[in-house]
Amino acid sequence: MSLTPWFLVLIYIVPITGTLIATGRKIRSLWTIGEGLRKRIPHQRISHLKDSLKNWFAEKEKRYPLTRYLKIQKINALAGITEYAFGHLRDFIVGTVMLFTAIGYFFLTTFAKRELMSDHFGAFLYFSTFALLSIFTYRRHVAIGLRMTEFMRVNRLVHPQEFFDHYYRALGPLQTPIPTFATRTVDPAHVNYKQGRSPKHVLGPLLHGLYDTAIFARSAYKAYIKIGAVYGRDVFDVMASLWGSRMMQLFHSELTVTGLEKFHELDGKIILVFNHKSHLDFVLNFFALCQTHLKNGRHLRPRYMAAKDHFVDNKFIYQGLAVGKLIEVNDMVFVDRKGKGKDSISQAADFLVNKDIEICMFPQGTRAYGNVGPFRERRDAGFYTTVSPHSMLNPYGHLKKGLAFLAIDTALALKNTDTPIHLVFVGIDGTADLVPKKGIKVQLESLVHFNVGDPLTLYPSSVTGLEKPQDKDPKNEAEKNYLQYANDLQIKINEGLIKAMNLHEKILVRFMDDLRNKKLIDSKDILNVRRHLTAADYSGNILPYVILDRIYALDPSHWNPFLKETALELIKGPTTPVLQNIMERVSEKLFGKLEEKLESPKRQIQAGRA
Repeated sequence: MSLTPWFLVLIYIVPITGTLIATGRKIRSLWTIGEGLRKRIPHQRISHLKDSLKNWFAEKEKRYPLTRYLKIQKINALAGITEYAFGHLRDFIVGTVMLFTAIGYFFLTTFAKRELMSDHFGAFLYFSTFALLSIFTYRRHVAIGLRMTEFMRVNRLVHPQEFFDHYYRALGPLQTPIPTFATRTVDPAHVNYKQGRSPKHVLGPLLHGLYDTAIFARSAYKAYIKIGAVYGRDVFDVMASLWGSRMMQLFHSELTVTGLEKFHELDGKIILVFNHKSHLDFVLNFFALCQTHLKNGRHLRPRYMAAKDHFVDNKFIYQGLAVGKLIEVNDMVFVDRKGKGKDSISQAADFLVNKDIEICMFPQGTRAYGNVGPFRERRDAGFYTTVSPHSMLNPYGHLKKGLAFLAIDTALALKNTDTPIHLVFVGIDGTADLVPKKGIKVQLESLVHFNVGDPLTLYPSSVTGLEKPQDKDPKNEAEKNYLQYANDLQIKINEGLIKAMNLHEKILVRFMDDLRNKKLIDSKDILNVRRHLTAADYSGNILPYVILDRIYALDPSHWNPFLKETALELIKGPTTPVLQNIMERVSEKLFGKLEEKLESPKRQIQAGRA
């Protein structure tokens, strides 16, 4: 006998059981219809029947003690977890096969010879039953997903475990009702999901997180399509926050956020500026900032300038996970990093001026290379390591100018008003410990920290007389002033991010520790090195810090020679030509050989101008 029919029954056992239980409840509800009839039945007969059933169950429990330990709700939750994990895939794959097979047997039954009709009809009935069951369970999944989005919308800070506990129970055969209010909440300013174990690198939580991401995204997208844009956007904001909280829970990690009170006195238009270390920066930003508000009381609504090649061109993210489709309908701006960046800047400025949202940007444009410790263990990521061959020798080549252009274009669009534009710098630490660039395994038991730095405020009056260039080369004085203003703003953006991350102080402390512990120079000279590094920071000379940051992104076997050479140069006082030469060699070691067409003298002149 073929095992296929029984296998299909097994994989559909949860919805089949749920359907039977639901049917039983409906039959039971019909009992109220016969109220008048039951009054005609002697009461003692009904009582006798109830007592008989109660005694029967008591006798069974004595005979089979295992029933005492049978936790119905736990079994229901486990069945719901199974349905959550495999139900969507089953309904899509098996349901599609069942549907097309049923259609095929329908035609065979209709047009086959009379003596074969009965055989084909049985097969048609079998396959059509499972096809209809797949459609029914799919619609049930969607309905439960929509109810969970409402639960999430009402309970904006629900603990992710409580959210999924209710989700699993609702998917189980008992179809437990979803409550209105949550009993467990979290504080985004400090949430700790650590379990007190030693950190280890694993792949499972990331795969689990990707699956949950698809569930979140599809539910929020269904809410947008079925209920409407206003409701869908509200759900998206809450869902994005819960998404970040869920990832931290799966990764058994801790998140702390400081400086949120700086938003409370801000009005006008806001551009959120982040450094970029990991794909998780995008995920966790929503959660980290979800509880703060502006001066008018409105909560932040972050909307990103996201890479088109990641979220649209990548069909797995766009359609498979549905993340791309979801953020597309929620005012995200996609950046074509292959040549049409100007259009995305104009669109972002238009959104910022005309919508109640905050535009978020990673001015580095890509993730920084992960740092390592002396034993090649993860040690977060750098900042000055996001460069191209054309910008390796430019101390500010790690930042793209799109953010500066966006700020100026927004100010130009708000001319004749006094609306301020605030660039709020948010420093991120620890996300590269979780998942660094080119890494796929998660480091559990990590610490992530967000720090909101001091905002940089522009006014429309500050860009009076500037004109956005239409070509690469400026055609008049107003366009030249626009580009010069962007260059000046670029330096201020770099300073704002450095302060928000406390980057230079961290690099300085690490460098001093290595000089001291490895005895790379005489101990009497260490204080002199520190003094010159501190002076370079105060004067705005970032070159020594660029070198050190890139050294620590190298393999530890290359550290000591470069650290010693840099320290010996700093003892004498930093001289730009020598440090420039060190940076060129460190950069070549980190990024590979410079392109031959870029001549070294020309690059140094360009770096000096920048």
